[in-house]
Amino acid sequence: MNRFRRIIKSICSDQRGAVLTELALSMPLYIVLLMGTVEVGNYLLLHLKLQHTVVAVSDLATRDEEITEAVVADIFEVVPQIMRPFDTETRTIAYVSAISQAEDVPSTIYWQRSGGGNLVHGSDIGDEGDAIDVPAGLTLRDDETILATEIFYSYEPLIFSFLDSYTIRKTSYFRPRIGALQEIQP
Repeated sequence: MNRFRRIIKSICSDQRGAVLTELALSMPLYIVLLMGTVEVGNYLLLHLKLQHTVVAVSDLATRDEEITEAVVADIFEVVPQIMRPFDTETRTIAYVSAISQAEDVPSTIYWQRSGGGNLVHGSDIGDEGDAIDVPAGLTLRDDETILATEIFYSYEPLIFSFLDSYTIRKTSYFRPRIGALQEIQP
């Protein structure tokens, strides 16, 4: 019996593996925190890229007195370049809509084009020819145009794939610098 007590006492006083036990218990928490930091960083970078892209597309579309189909197509070619390293082929779509009003006609989408990716998602503003309400805070006088640019991105979490994917939307409104841009040239 005395020998048994010595063995138990020796096991209880031995602390050589105590640090490894604490590390083994805390390591899953550290790994989850690291993965969460990567996921949040990726999510924030995506939002910054989307905001930068929607502003850049609006800025490019409002620079000239007239706009053509070829210029709009070239502008949409910028979207994948700005959005790098994010996939834009199947996860992104951008819309440029010219909103204007005449004396007897309410605010209407005069023309609308989309590009920059193949995501299937309609414009939240409306379709070409639709009468719309101008967002609060924006004023629109007769024969004046506002270009509304929307970008949609289908976000899927990078690491935490058990979370649901959803679509992120960013919008910007610009007034043309020179012309009215009420029509798009072929």
